[in-house]
Amino acid sequence: MRKKLLDKVGNDKDLTERQKRQFEDAREQLEGRLTEYRLLHSISVSDTAVSMARRYGVDEHDARMAGLLHDWDKNLSDEELLLRACEYDIKLSEHHEDMAALLHAQTGAVAVHRQFPELSDAVIQAIARHTSAAEDMSELDIIIYVADMLEPLRTQGNLVPLRQLAGKVELEELFLRCYEATMRHLINRHRFIHPDSLKVWNTYVAKERNTRPSKKQNGLRDMQIQA
Repeated sequence: MRKKLLDKVGNDKDLTERQKRQFEDAREQLEGRLTEYRLLHSISVSDTAVSMARRYGVDEHDARMAGLLHDWDKNLSDEELLLRACEYDIKLSEHHEDMAALLHAQTGAVAVHRQFPELSDAVIQAIARHTSAAEDMSELDIIIYVADMLEPLRTQGNLVPLRQLAGKVELEELFLRCYEATMRHLINRHRFIHPDSLKVWNTYVAKERNTRPSKKQNGLRDMQIQA
């Protein structure tokens, strides 16, 4: 599996030479920053993100690069992340000491933007939003969030039902199902939940309710069919 993941991009005929060099340069830099486990996870997220982007009509190379680089700061300690957040003027939430690990998404996005200025704003945003998400997730944001959770090297929890939904339901529905699983996990483990995460949850639940026919509407529709 390790060799397959490391060799995959070099054999991808859909990539231009520039895209191959960009990916390989980023991967080489990650090898000096991440543990082998985290590196393989990042490559697997990238691979999963490309597959999802192809299904949902999203830019595949943006998905490839955002997936690869999403954990740029993941192996920093909580203290290092807090220092970086202050250096980058990132606003800290209440109980930030208990959720410092979440900061790697935001600090990593800033660092990646500085290291790879040629990457699009969409890629940087997707990296920044892959932990706590946001109320206005783009399609690429959702793909990176979901790919991070569902990539095949992940073994925690029963992810099979969620993996089976990918490509079969709308992206926002898939995101909400994955976000629900994350919220349940945090609650079951008595973990702090970022205030912004509650706003995201409420926003997407409201969207779902507004797009789903109510029981009353369903009843009227059934009566019309019977008539």
